[in-house]
Amino acid sequence: MATKHEQIIEYIEKLPINHKISVRSIARNLSVSEGTAYRAIKEAENRQLVATKERVGTVRIEARDLRRMKHLTIEEIVKVTDCQVHGGEQGLNREVKRFIIGAMQETDMQTYMSPHSLIIVGNRDEAQRIALKHDVAVLITGGFAPDQSTIALANTKGIPLMSVNFDTYATATLINKAMIERSMQKDILLVEDIFIPIESTYYLQESDVKQDYRELNQNTGHTRYPVVNSDLKLVGVVTAKDLFDYDGQDLLSAAMTPHPIVAKLTMSVASVTHMMIWDGLELLPVVDDHNQLLGILTRQDVLRTLQYTRQDDQSDNRIENLLAQKLKLITLSKDRRQARYRFISDVTLTDRVGGLSTGLLTVFIQLAVQLFVKESQNQTVVIDSISTYFLKLIPLQSTLDVNLSFLEIGRRHVKVEISIYHGQNLMTKALVTASNLNVQ
Repeated sequence: MATKHEQIIEYIEKLPINHKISVRSIARNLSVSEGTAYRAIKEAENRQLVATKERVGTVRIEARDLRRMKHLTIEEIVKVTDCQVHGGEQGLNREVKRFIIGAMQETDMQTYMSPHSLIIVGNRDEAQRIALKHDVAVLITGGFAPDQSTIALANTKGIPLMSVNFDTYATATLINKAMIERSMQKDILLVEDIFIPIESTYYLQESDVKQDYRELNQNTGHTRYPVVNSDLKLVGVVTAKDLFDYDGQDLLSAAMTPHPIVAKLTMSVASVTHMMIWDGLELLPVVDDHNQLLGILTRQDVLRTLQYTRQDDQSDNRIENLLAQKLKLITLSKDRRQARYRFISDVTLTDRVGGLSTGLLTVFIQLAVQLFVKESQNQTVVIDSISTYFLKLIPLQSTLDVNLSFLEIGRRHVKVEISIYHGQNLMTKALVTASNLNVQ
């Protein structure tokens, strides 16, 4: 039976869009305490089922996968810029595909107007009205407020009219940063993107016996299966090794591994991959918040996805990618067990005292190891541990050589020794252990 918390979530999910809810109404309608209702509403807010709107209260909203949306909404821009909405609140959910700097004459503005745009403009009343008439949202910079006639037009058209205290340059920079982050967010692979759904998943019931496992194994060729109860809730995972000492009529529930490690739809593929490698898992059940089986993930599918996924140009804005571009391979030994990389500690990498940031230096070490293993062994690794000794402060504009050498190359793990030199001076030493993602 579902808990009171789950019952409230299900109740909220069934409410119509824009339906107003409150702690008291939930508590009264479902006969629960106000504390239970409050916690459930907060959970619904985290799941983007409800939202709190100014001068309205908490209302049911349509759940949107922000990661799948290509463009920002005006509501998100309001949050990013902390601007004040003067009119047209009903249009806050509109997507913004482009934004315009309103620096031109009013007579030339119509050329640049298009739907799903946002114009950033100063205290120019006529320019604001022209934009609203063309269904373009308006953001007034410099802290200026619009006049009442412009606010009335925005409310009539349902187009947001906003003002912000920043100047035009600062406002455009904030919005541009948010647009880049949105584009990068779309690149992150989640379990929901690659998992095998329940319709294509082979599974067994906890009331099944070893003979049922054998028959399914012969039909599918698989050796690992999730085990569920009559409600399709996950209770365990069974493998051929688990059933080795059992007879044909023995129940699977006696041999299976109970309470297995599971994945959720919102987990990143990278974290799941590391978890599967670390625990030696070939199969990972995918469940919802109620432990209902949704499907499975296999290690082969995960590794194949990571191997062939290519990120678009926007991913170059990631800090790691920007740092990796600074690392240049200088030499690689014939036995491919040693290599030397080089980079320059420019002003963007310094800490508050003017030396190379130790945090960024650690990232360089991590990137150098990953590039070295990829170049020499054609393997992809994830870092397990880094032991670093910062022997000397690295000054600004130093040319640094990163010398790497394998201490151990195993099937599952590698150990790499790193020495960072500035000229003949040893500046940093490190020892890195990493796990191989390509192990089958």
